[in-house]
Amino acid sequence: MRKGIEAGVRILEAAGAKEVFTSQAAYVSYRPGQRGGIEAFMNDVDRHGYGPGQMSYVSFHQMGTCRMGNDPATSVIGPDHQVHVVKGLFVADGSTFPSASGVNPMITIMAMAHRASRFIAAAC
Repeated sequence: MRKGIEAGVRILEAAGAKEVFTSQAAYVSYRPGQRGGIEAFMNDVDRHGYGPGQMSYVSFHQMGTCRMGNDPATSVIGPDHQVHVVKGLFVADGSTFPSASGVNPMITIMAMAHRASRFIAAAC
């Protein structure tokens, strides 16, 4: 975790960030050029800890874990949203995307779920 945070801070600083902060419960921040530099910031991060109740880990809009395609060797589900190797099992969420879209996928996921519902209904 520490290595990832430090690498992220260095990347953000190189990109021109004015302030960088962690997801720790205590507000821990770094301003490029600050006295002590990144090492002082990382020591502060270490002091506040990485464990349960000390940091928040969040992930939104997971996509691409059950890729759709015709070839079972490169995809999990077919164009009908059905899992290649399990007849009757359908996937109807953002995991059907080939990869992350880079934008909020809510409407596309709703459209894909609606599309999948037709295949599910036809299979029943």
